[in-house]
Amino acid sequence: MKLASFKKEFLESITPLYNKDEASSLYYMLCEEYLALSKSKLIIAEDMDLTIEKTNHLYSCLDRLKKHEPIQYVLGKTKFCNLNFFVNESVLIPRPETEELVNIILKNELGNKTVLDIGSGSGCIAVSLAKYSTKTSVTALDICKDAIELSQRNAKENDVNLEFINADILNYKSDKKYDIIVSNPPYVLELEKKHMSKNVLDYEPELALFVKNDDPLQFYKAILDFAKNSLNKNGEIYFEINESYKDEIMELVNNYGYSNVDCKLDVFGKYRFCIIF
Repeated sequence: MKLASFKKEFLESITPLYNKDEASSLYYMLCEEYLALSKSKLIIAEDMDLTIEKTNHLYSCLDRLKKHEPIQYVLGKTKFCNLNFFVNESVLIPRPETEELVNIILKNELGNKTVLDIGSGSGCIAVSLAKYSTKTSVTALDICKDAIELSQRNAKENDVNLEFINADILNYKSDKKYDIIVSNPPYVLELEKKHMSKNVLDYEPELALFVKNDDPLQFYKAILDFAKNSLNKNGEIYFEINESYKDEIMELVNNYGYSNVDCKLDVFGKYRFCIIF
C-alpha cells in the first residue's frame, strides 16, 4: 500500500471527528513516530510502499483514534517541558498549563531544597523539577500503583533520581518535612462531566480528575492539613487550580493562616495557579 493511499483514507476517516488542521496534525504525529520520518520527508515520500506490518499497525492506530482515544495514549508517549514521557491510561496526559506551573517553580533558585509532588501521575512535574534543578531532592506521591510504576519509568528515561511514595494524601502522614509542596490535584465535579470531551471521559483516569463527595476543595484541604506538620518554616506550596473555585481556595488558604497568597493567570488568561509562601 502506498503512503498516499493511507493518508487519504486516514484524513477521510478522521475529519468528521476533528477539524482539518487537527486531523492533519494527528496524521503527521502518527507517521513521524512509526515511520521514523520527519514531516518534511513524509510530504515528499507519499509514493513509498508500506510493508504489511506497518500498514496493519497504522490502521490499528487509526481505529483507536476513531474511537476518540487521545493520540498520546495511542503513541504511548508525549512531550513535557522538552522531555520525553511515557503515558498510559493510568495517568492524566500532561497539559501545557502544568508546564507553566513547573516554570513558575523553576524561576526560583531551588538549590538543595526538598520538594514533594502530591498526585504525581506520570511524574511530569517531579521529573522535570529534578531534571532542571539537579541539586533538588524530589519526592513523587500517588495513590495509584500503576502511576508510580510509570513515573519510575519516566524518571529512568530522563536520568533523574526520585523518591516514590504510593499513598493516599487523604489519609497519609509523615515525619519528613519539605521546603516545597506542589500539586495538581483532582478538582472536577461529577456534574461537570456533561461539559467534558469524550476522549477525556472515556480514557483518562477518573481517579485523577474527579473529587469525591462533590467537594472541589477536598484535596486542597487535605494537602493544607498535611502541610501543617510537613512543610518547613518559610516553605512554599504551589497548586494548580480550577479558576471557578479561585475565591474559595483563597479563602481556604487564609483560613489555614497563610497571609502571603498569589493567584496567577495561565497563557489562556485563566486563574490556574495558587502560590502560597
